[in-house]
Amino acid sequence: MAADKGIRLSALNPKFLHTNSTSHTWPFSAFAELIDNAYDPDVNAKHIWIDQTAIKNNICLTFADDGNGMTLDKLYKMLSFGFSDKHEVKGHHPIGLYGNGFKSGSMWLGKDAIVFTKNKSGMHVGMLSQSYLEKINAQHVLVPIISFNEQRQLVQTPDSEANLQAITTYSLLNSEPELLAELDAITGPKGTRIIIWNLRRDTSGETEFDFETDEYDIRIPAETDGMNENYRMQERVNQTAPDCDFSLRAYCKILYLKPRMQIILRGQKVQTQLVAKNLAYTEKDVYKPKCLPSLIIKITFGYNCRNKEHYGIMMYHKNRLIKAYKRVGCQLQANNMGVGVVGVVECNFLKPIHNKQDFDDTKVYRLTLAALGTKLNDYWIEMKAKKRSDPLSRPVEDIQKTPDQKWVQCDDCLKWRKLPDGVAVSKKDTWSCKFNTDPRFRDCSVPEEPEDDDITQCTYEKTQKGRNCSVTEEPGAPDDDDIPHSSNGKTSKRRNSKQLQQVTPNKRRPPSERYFCLNDFQLFQETGMSKSSSEQLQQVTPAVPNTPPNWEMQPSLSSNERPFVPNQCQETDINQSYIPPLSNENTPTKQKPIGSETSALLQGSGDDDDDVIIIEDKGTSSSSVAPENKNYELHVKREENGGYDCNGIAQREMGTPQEAHDQESSKHTTDQEKESLKKYCGELFVKVKGLEEKVSDLENKYEQACKEINRLKECKVLQNLKEEPGTETQKPAEKNSNVDDMSLQLNGSSTEHD
Repeated sequence: MAADKGIRLSALNPKFLHTNSTSHTWPFSAFAELIDNAYDPDVNAKHIWIDQTAIKNNICLTFADDGNGMTLDKLYKMLSFGFSDKHEVKGHHPIGLYGNGFKSGSMWLGKDAIVFTKNKSGMHVGMLSQSYLEKINAQHVLVPIISFNEQRQLVQTPDSEANLQAITTYSLLNSEPELLAELDAITGPKGTRIIIWNLRRDTSGETEFDFETDEYDIRIPAETDGMNENYRMQERVNQTAPDCDFSLRAYCKILYLKPRMQIILRGQKVQTQLVAKNLAYTEKDVYKPKCLPSLIIKITFGYNCRNKEHYGIMMYHKNRLIKAYKRVGCQLQANNMGVGVVGVVECNFLKPIHNKQDFDDTKVYRLTLAALGTKLNDYWIEMKAKKRSDPLSRPVEDIQKTPDQKWVQCDDCLKWRKLPDGVAVSKKDTWSCKFNTDPRFRDCSVPEEPEDDDITQCTYEKTQKGRNCSVTEEPGAPDDDDIPHSSNGKTSKRRNSKQLQQVTPNKRRPPSERYFCLNDFQLFQETGMSKSSSEQLQQVTPAVPNTPPNWEMQPSLSSNERPFVPNQCQETDINQSYIPPLSNENTPTKQKPIGSETSALLQGSGDDDDDVIIIEDKGTSSSSVAPENKNYELHVKREENGGYDCNGIAQREMGTPQEAHDQESSKHTTDQEKESLKKYCGELFVKVKGLEEKVSDLENKYEQACKEINRLKECKVLQNLKEEPGTETQKPAEKNSNVDDMSLQLNGSSTEHD
């Protein structure tokens, strides 16, 4: 085809109609394209009817709306490619972006489609048919279009007869009266009706859709190994498929963030819902993209009230659902973290792909997913922390929940109204604003309640922020912090000094309430420790009033500073585990009072408020497990011996320091050394028990002294009452001073023994 100045126009082969439709990999995405066309502001339909019918023994799908209809020129652009002049109208953003939705959607559902539309400009009919183009061996895409005037007569143009003949010959409607009957099926003075036939079929000749299971729904059938089961999207192979994956009715319920159009599917109204307001325990958070610092993205988190297995992020773009139940953060782990939590966010700053079922995989999109994961983790931890305060309560995800708010849409004005608690609305009955119990919103002319558009920060306090979402739910399990893993095989831990103080309580915890570092706990399982050895390590002697050392504060040693010592508790090979010395000094040290090692270790971490960063090598050599095994064994041995490291003190008192090369050459300790260490630990334990008895006596004396102090204070009050005004008695004051001195001496003595 020639054009201006002899430059040829690009041609479009009819095969492109099928090629273009393959952009849809999921049947309901094709349905959504046709629904979007009725929703967009240029059409602005209030209702759309989707149905399955039969015309001359051909199964057909029909789409009808009560929107603004189309002119002849607009119908031609709709049947052509790339024309999109949609724009925002009164805050109503258009969903169509590329001028391709009708072509790709209709040609995926079936091979042929015919469009009927009418408005003030008249009535028009257009056809887009692959069968027609194949039968006439067309080399270009041809779209026959005809018009009827108000007198229901064909508008005569030079090509009107040829277009009419093409439509009546190659469509299911073979005469003008049949075409006019379909135009009459459009209720009202304007609207559009689409008929699609030659529906897509599978290899067995059956249609791709299930019209039989539910007479009010259109479903996607699925069959695996001869057993029927619900269809699931490819990305949810190992997940529980939500209803929206295989049910068009369920998908239409959540298709729009705030529905402005009623969808009637096979004669029954779809109960659309406000997704963000249909959750339980809802909280709001905000996200500020670095690429758009002035933009504040609002996120709503809550629990799914219908099915806890359907969870993830609902990502919308300009009010249209793009990604449903996208799992992020802790929900990606193979455990029960994040179960039941749903997040709702509108990402207008992202760009959807061609079929509007995903976003462009850009850096901004990946950063957004990471941020959503972090926000969801924070919400999950806070909710679990609140429930842990009541140990007898069930997990949040297992509790029968109802939405925090109840909203209903008026069938007349399509506005959403909030209902008070206890007011029930039948799903089958129509509802209007005049039935509202709130007199302020009892008229359709009253605007909707305002949204929370002024939110600029999180609506709940993140008391657990900084903790990893894998926080244990029962005492005795690992209590881990956020441990990022880098690509170079190293693991870094970052703890604040205040958090380190919390790890070391002022009193000894019972065995059932002890917590271990996550990496140490995992290494404890990965070092090949036998069952008997692990049980031996878990045995703990009676508690002694002592402050356990903060073993997580010890800095990791470099590879050349980690001397090998056989592990006497596990009795394993030297290459599997070892006990590092308590200090990095190479010379023997003098005997120190009991507890000095503990205080030295605690002081080694520093007293400032800066963060303590521990870098631990995750290599494949035997020394890679040194820092983790060291921390775990040091902690457990001190727990067994009343808070003191018997092995470390024994090595210093016996004067047997070993150099790195000597330790490497010795793979097993001798029986004599084992007996010596065991005997010495027994002696130390006896000493500790003696100290325990002394401390107990001191506590009794201290309590008696306190009682005496209180008694003397009472006597002083009585004496002051008997004395004359203006006189003072020095004797009771002297007694009180003596008692205070006695109390200070007792406190000092108790501190020494501790």
